[in-house]
Amino acid sequence: MIGQWLRWRDWHRPALGLWFWHDRSGNEVDLVIERDQRLFAVECKLSEHPDQRDIRGIEKLRQFYGPENVVAASVACTTGAPFEIASGVVAREGWRVWEGVPAITS
Repeated sequence: MIGQWLRWRDWHRPALGLWFWHDRSGNEVDLVIERDQRLFAVECKLSEHPDQRDIRGIEKLRQFYGPENVVAASVACTTGAPFEIASGVVAREGWRVWEGVPAITS
């Protein structure tokens, strides 16, 4: 999934920032997309039903940068239909994560 983002970025928005984030306590987010000083977090899970445990890194990212800077988050997973895990964090089918980032992909 991250490889797809890299290819999309290289073709459509070369200036778009794509990052991996982690802190000293071992919390991490697989992909952080940055545009116009706003962040969108993507966690990748090979699960159909990710839960609160799967978004600890996203929660730590929000604490570190502030919820006003982390504007949305998704968990790319194997679910058949999107569902909200927590406020502002939606589980989406891996290839449909793009739909959760309209401000970045438009």
